[in-house]
Parts: sequence; structure tokens; C-alpha cells
Amino acid sequence: MTRRGQKKHLKRLPAPRYWPIKRKFSKFTTRVIPGPHARDHCMTLALILREVLGYADNMREVKAILSSGQIKVDGTIRKDPRFPVGLMDVIEINTSGERFRLIPRVRGGLRLVSIGDAESGFKLCRIENKSMVSGGKVQLGLHDGRSLLLPDGEKPSNYSTLDTLKVAIPEQKLVGSLQLEKGVYAIVSRGKNIGIEGKIIEIEKRHGTHASTVTLEDPEGNRFQTALEYVFV
Repeated sequence: MTRRGQKKHLKRLPAPRYWPIKRKFSKFTTRVIPGPHARDHCMTLALILREVLGYADNMREVKAILSSGQIKVDGTIRKDPRFPVGLMDVIEINTSGERFRLIPRVRGGLRLVSIGDAESGFKLCRIENKSMVSGGKVQLGLHDGRSLLLPDGEKPSNYSTLDTLKVAIPEQKLVGSLQLEKGVYAIVSRGKNIGIEGKIIEIEKRHGTHASTVTLEDPEGNRFQTALEYVFV
């Protein structure tokens, strides 16, 4: 008899290398369910509560925390321990009042950065594509799987792919935008320079097999290049 649906288990050895787990502590770990982020670029809520924050020692305690509705992701209560949490997601813990945002970590993976109450009310989302939908409205596809319709009166030409939007959560309303241009501050989300951040010095757009590149300068004055699609303003 064949299996129906995807696998519900994951062994620790083939798990993503950036996950902060002990490979030989036990045989299995939590597997990411389908959601807003790709499997190789996110972590589960169970992993964050147990291995990263240390709020639980086992899965039973993780489920007890989540079932009580204490954890919010992007302003929405999440109770599935396998729910994927990825780039720029906002995590809120109601009982402790802690709030975190996930950003790329140097040498791979994601890290939690503590944020304030005001900053937890919005999320940064990168535009991946633009499309026209029924009614003549323009829809923006964002990096976390969201789709956002431009409000009436907004010019589609003001928004380009790889620009960053400031979106209010959980209302999902457009608050502001940041264009990918010289002089703005950005962070590298993938590639060998992942986690490095700095000011954009130069953008070289190419056509064909050679990828477009971006030159950034970090706070220490060091310059480096990365692919255009890896830059997150």
C-alpha cells in the first residue's frame, strides 16, 4: 500500500545544516509543513521554542505552550509545532512580552533579533513578481507567499520587483516601500555572503547567463559583491 501525502517525519542527519540541533542526540526531529516559506529556508516553531529559546525541553511542552495560544507569527496565533517561520517573520510571545524578527545569519541560517512593540506591528516583504488580476488591479507577489493588491490611486510603476514593502500585520495593509537603489541599506539573504549587511554602492544589471550583481559596503568599510536576487532592502 502506497503512502498518502507527504512524509510527517524527518531524521536529524539530513535536516538542514543550519538548524541548531544535536545530530546524534536522537533519531528524529520536526518536519516543516507546507506554508509561507520553502522547507530549506525556514525553521519550525517547535525548533525555535525548544532549541533556540529554550522554553521547552520536549515536544509535549512545546505543544502545551502552543495550544494555550501564547505564540503569534505575523500577528496570527499559531498552534502547529511544525509551522514554518522564515525570513523577516515576526514572533510574539504574549506571556513574556518578547518580540523577535528573523533575519539571515552569517554563514547560513536564520537568527532571532529582539524588537520593540512598535516594530512588531509591521513586516518587511520583498516583491517577487507583479501581475494583473480581474478588475484591472495590480497584484504584488511577496517573498513569504503573500499576495497584495495595490490600493486604488497607487501607480504600479512605483513598485518594482526586488523592492521591499512595509506591511502592517495582521491587517496586511501597505504602509510604505523601499526601492532597490544606490545608497539604501540592505542585507544578503542567501549565497556565500549571507547575513552580511551594508549600504548599496553599485548595481550592475546584465542580461544573459551572467547574473546581475550588487556591490555593498559594510559598516567597517569592507566591500563585497553578491547576486542581485540575494539582496533584501
